[in-house]
Order: sequence, then structure tokens, then C-alpha cells
Amino acid sequence: MADLIRRIHSGDPAAFAEVLASEQDDVYTLCLRCLGPADAEAVCETVFVAAHQELNRVAVDTDLRTFLMKLTVAHIESHPPGGADNLDALHDRSATTQGLLAGLELPFRLAVVMRDILRMSEAHIADVLDLSLGTTRSRIHRGRLTMARGLSPNLDRV
Repeated sequence: MADLIRRIHSGDPAAFAEVLASEQDDVYTLCLRCLGPADAEAVCETVFVAAHQELNRVAVDTDLRTFLMKLTVAHIESHPPGGADNLDALHDRSATTQGLLAGLELPFRLAVVMRDILRMSEAHIADVLDLSLGTTRSRIHRGRLTMARGLSPNLDRV
């Protein structure tokens, strides 16, 4: 990763393309699952524009994935809450999952999406969210529990 950041610092356009190729799916997924389909693409694009502008100033030893996840979380948190998303465009299971995620407060939604959808470690999530490991685990647990409680009335749709 240090080599990739050095290449970005030197102005190599292929270096940022590599960052995009390796991280765009996870950034988009986090945006989609936290904001819904109506806003995900726009926020994802905003994240990568901001990343492109800021990467020239980051230290060479910066973990790019952590940097991008922190940037994504900041953009998600600053995004104004949207109206009702069009869940009809999503597959039934995905719409059910999205509906349950939408019912979570944002701090819990972020933790659950990072852990259960992006498969990030609890320690990495704690680092991205600037939380203690215990608080991170608590948010994941509470988010999962809230979703499970909300799932029981929807079991016939899954």
C-alpha cells in the first residue's frame, strides 16, 4: 500500500484507478446499505472525489482501506436523511434486509454493515469508527438484535 500512495503522490493516474478498482464495491455497498439505493451512487462518487483530493496529503504508511472507510462514514453521517427509498427495485430478500437496516439508527447500521456485509473485523471497524472494541461489539450486537426483532413479522416475505 505504501507504494500505491507514493505513486499517487507522484501523480501516477493509474494508481488512483487501482484504488478505485479495489475499493469501489465496498464503498458503494456501505453507502447503499446505510443510505439506500436513491442516494448511494451520488454519495459514493462524492467519497471518491474527496479521496482523490485528499490522497496527496496522506502519509505514505496510511492504510488506504481504513482511510476510505473513514471518509465514507464521514460522508454518510453528513448526508441529510432522505425520504422513502424505492425498495421495489431491490430483490425481495435484499429489500427486506434494506428495510431492516433502514430501521436502525445510523451508528448501529454502520457497525452491522461493516461487520456482516463487508466482513470487516471488529478491530478494523473500531479503528474506522474511532470507538473502543467493546463499544464496537456492543453496536454490532444491538444492531443485530434490533434487526432480528424486526425480522420476525417479515419471515413470510423471505
